[in-house]
Amino acid sequence: MYSDDDREVDMVELGTKIIGDFGGYAELYIGEVVTIETFDVGPREKEVKVKWDNGSHIWMMASEINAAIGKLSPIGYYTEEAYYAR
Repeated sequence: MYSDDDREVDMVELGTKIIGDFGGYAELYIGEVVTIETFDVGPREKEVKVKWDNGSHIWMMASEINAAIGKLSPIGYYTEEAYYAR
């Protein structure tokens, strides 16, 4: 874990459970991290591939996970621990 603006953020690793909260009446997406890569072009930030339980997947920047913690809107992607702790 590391501290980001006085909050602890779990480091994302393979198998980390992810919850996608899209607000309103949309159902929660439940999935897990299946790939972590850093590409040699553009920003050197880690990109993670999340496979959702419905069979689809999404690529996202690692910094997008838990980025909505403490913000007015809860819409975003969370680790399972962070989602249920809020």
